[in-house]
Amino acid sequence: MKNAKLKSAVRCISVLVTFLVAAGTLYAYDSVVTGNNNPELDVKAIQNAVDKGGTVLLKGTFNFGQKGQVIIKNDIEISGENDDKGSPMTKIIGGFWPFHSPLPTTELPIPGPGPKMTIKNIHFDGAVWTPMHFPYTSGAEISGNKITNVQPFELAIKWKGGDTLWVNAGAILGTRFAHREKILPGAVTGLLTFVNNEVDLKCDNPNITMGQGAFYIWTWGAIIEIKGNTFKNVSRNTIETLDNYIDESGSGRVTITDNKIITPSDGCPFPGPTSYPNGIVVGWFLDMSGGTDPSRNSKTVIMNNYIETSGERASGIISLGDGTVVLENKIVMGGGSKSKGISLLGSNGFAARNKIEGSGAWALRTIPWKELKGSENTFAWNDISEFKASSADFMCLGNNNTFIGAKCNVDDKGKNNKMLSKN
Repeated sequence: MKNAKLKSAVRCISVLVTFLVAAGTLYAYDSVVTGNNNPELDVKAIQNAVDKGGTVLLKGTFNFGQKGQVIIKNDIEISGENDDKGSPMTKIIGGFWPFHSPLPTTELPIPGPGPKMTIKNIHFDGAVWTPMHFPYTSGAEISGNKITNVQPFELAIKWKGGDTLWVNAGAILGTRFAHREKILPGAVTGLLTFVNNEVDLKCDNPNITMGQGAFYIWTWGAIIEIKGNTFKNVSRNTIETLDNYIDESGSGRVTITDNKIITPSDGCPFPGPTSYPNGIVVGWFLDMSGGTDPSRNSKTVIMNNYIETSGERASGIISLGDGTVVLENKIVMGGGSKSKGISLLGSNGFAARNKIEGSGAWALRTIPWKELKGSENTFAWNDISEFKASSADFMCLGNNNTFIGAKCNVDDKGKNNKMLSKN
């Protein structure tokens, strides 16, 4: 009898330990740092813990002031605490790029891989420009964070909208703002994930602020996964992946899935007024020829996202590269007279089983632009039955494209395009 009771007690303790470990209660962190809501203490405390490497747990509220910044040079996992609903309780207030992994050099070759990092379960509130800027990493997981009140930063760029341009972002990965001259192979690579974050980039002057919710530009052989996030009030492009290179081994892809995006009605027309504010923009812009070059162009899949647009010139999804796959997304358009649902400017793309509702200029569009040909794309069984077009349901200026689906209003100005429709 005693042995039976002992065995039963051991089983209960084993189940309890398993539960506690699963809940993270017994997780052993290398460092635990408690916030003082004091810039003079908080930045240094986190920096000391990060310099030791390993795993760091942040508890409470930290204040970085206007310029506080933690430099990441080694592999690190930085976690905050969550409440019983899974929302971050740990808060970091302010800071200029509060978490930053600077380039060790701008000379080639890069001296080895950058740090692998995890940033999760933290509420970033009031950071300047962006709470996370990573131009040097060999792998980054950004998950479960809340990003609010990001303060726009002024860039000395003259443009038609004013003497200067302001920028803000949820996170920036890539070398564009650390070394503007050219891509640095190997600087930002590996698995780069942005998962289950909540981003709100509401600002006072969206018309002169170029906002990006999750911004990946000039990565090298990276596996980019953007999944399950909620975005709102992003004044330019909510999810933006541009000029991301395949590496020598052929590695490199972009996957954007299961995100919820609600764009504002007002946005920033920089670098041009063609389309803004937009849901998802992928492909190539700094060097448009990369979008047609299979040795550079990372293949992209955009699937099962929900996007609401309301701007006069807004677009749901824009592809600026060849071979983009756009599947089973839902786009609700708010009636802008020059707004677009899905635009494929590259070639050999595939857009299928997307649902586009509301009203705007066009539901679906394929057109050439600069080096992009807008040709040999396939649009198959997209549901536009609840869309009201002011111009046409499908606009086609490229050549050799194929449209398959219910009969609709088509504006075909290209050559050898096939419209396989039925009532």
